[in-house]
Amino acid sequence: MLPTQLTTDRLVLSSPTLADAQAITDMCTDPESQKWTTVPWPYTLEDAHNFIEKIVPAAWEADSPTWSLREKAADGTYGRTIGTISLTGGHPTSEMGFMIAPHVRNKGYMSEAVQAVLDFAFDSMSLESVIWECLIVDGEPNWPSARVAWNAGFTFEGRIRKHSTNKGNAYDCLIGSILPTDPRKPQHPWIGPDSRHPAIGNPRDPEQLVRAFHTTYGLPIVEGEPNADRERVHMRLSLVAEECAELIGAVYGEKAQAIMTEAFGKAKQADDGSRDTVEVADAIGDLVYVAYGMALELGIPLADVLAEIQASNLSKLDADGKPIYREDGKVLKGPNYFRPNLRRVLGI
Repeated sequence: MLPTQLTTDRLVLSSPTLADAQAITDMCTDPESQKWTTVPWPYTLEDAHNFIEKIVPAAWEADSPTWSLREKAADGTYGRTIGTISLTGGHPTSEMGFMIAPHVRNKGYMSEAVQAVLDFAFDSMSLESVIWECLIVDGEPNWPSARVAWNAGFTFEGRIRKHSTNKGNAYDCLIGSILPTDPRKPQHPWIGPDSRHPAIGNPRDPEQLVRAFHTTYGLPIVEGEPNADRERVHMRLSLVAEECAELIGAVYGEKAQAIMTEAFGKAKQADDGSRDTVEVADAIGDLVYVAYGMALELGIPLADVLAEIQASNLSKLDADGKPIYREDGKVLKGPNYFRPNLRRVLGI
């Protein structure tokens, strides 16, 4: 493949030249670049020369193109590189990687470049998919990189354990993919942190979401022997009954919901002290199973629904990111709380 120049509203993407060596060196010695990418350390001007003169030409020949991002001036000219973006792997699928200089971050340049490279990947290279991934360091993915991928339309597929190495250490990765037929816009709710809530976690792992909620708000997580005869079992069962009644009401109406609520009250009064832990576990598992089955049969994207609900639940924190409690220990809503917008999630 011959080097190909791409353009966006504000950028020119072209193969790096020796004139970019110092700019690339500066980018690669930035602490954030070192933390999240596999560029060597220490990174020297000689490394940049080797990258430009040997690695990049060989990559283009192997159908793994690399571009420098350059800002366009008003007169149409452009300067030295402010970032790089590449496709690695050839055909039929490639992995996208990108890096941008600290002084131009948060200006949307990389989002422009990603869209241009995706056009090239699917239209000119006829790729069947493009993969993106980022390291997870100390439990946190590279959220700025993830935000760019999410905005571009990548679907986050999940976490792969010890998938990549950097500076001799193995790291878990968050991985995403995009296909030629996918819309170039977010495909699911944002799972990373924003101004109103901390990071959500993997919405395809409901236990992880609930565990994060319990940890955030100081709710019990029992690691010992399973036992249904615990003090909070009554409160927990009332929550299950409440949500079940709401589901009945959503399908059959308010009168039916009232009947279910009344029925649970009578059931609670009839408590004979039975606490069969095995049967409780079986019933909880079946509830989860049939809930997912109902979502599948109704066309409800449950992972996206859970992500939106989790974002709402975690938005109860105060301005300093701390939980707020009433005198009796009930979690109160903070100033950034918002209700889950499930209409947006469902597109209705």
